[in-house]
Amino acid sequence: MVVDGAGNNRVLDDSNTIRAGIFGVQDGVVSNFGLVMGVAGAQISPGAVLIAGAAGLVSGALSMGAGEYVSVRTQRELLAIGAEVDDDANVNPYRAAAANAGLFAIGGLVPLLPFVFTAGWVAVVTAVVLSMIVLFTAGAILTRLTKRGVLRSGLRMLVIGGGAGALGYALGSVLGSFVDVI
Repeated sequence: MVVDGAGNNRVLDDSNTIRAGIFGVQDGVVSNFGLVMGVAGAQISPGAVLIAGAAGLVSGALSMGAGEYVSVRTQRELLAIGAEVDDDANVNPYRAAAANAGLFAIGGLVPLLPFVFTAGWVAVVTAVVLSMIVLFTAGAILTRLTKRGVLRSGLRMLVIGGGAGALGYALGSVLGSFVDVI
């Protein structure tokens, strides 16, 4: 990486941290939304939804943080092979990992929280609405960085996340009926 003394290394590190954070919050909402909806769709007890959602949130955040750290660390090592790179002039794997894991956990709480306070259809509908709001908002916030249209960027995240939740619920409903038969 070439650093021109004008702070471009800081811009690279900041943009990488923002990228990792956006990826974390989006993946936290989408993956835990799909998981929570799948268990809810299976019509299993509200406690099972909470346990599955909490386990998905913690294991997902740890996995995402570890994966982000390893990938950024590997990128730094690969860049160092080809050129003399000052360690301070490179992307910080700790910042990227913390942003990814932390925002994954925050995003993963969104579809889970309604099941803490209520159950049944009220919890499902509340989780859907909250998740869709957070996904659209995260996509819309990206437009401040990417200069893309707010509606287009927000809808892109909304469709991806909504698809995961709908698929999770449908799969849970089908598998739940088979489990009842067995």
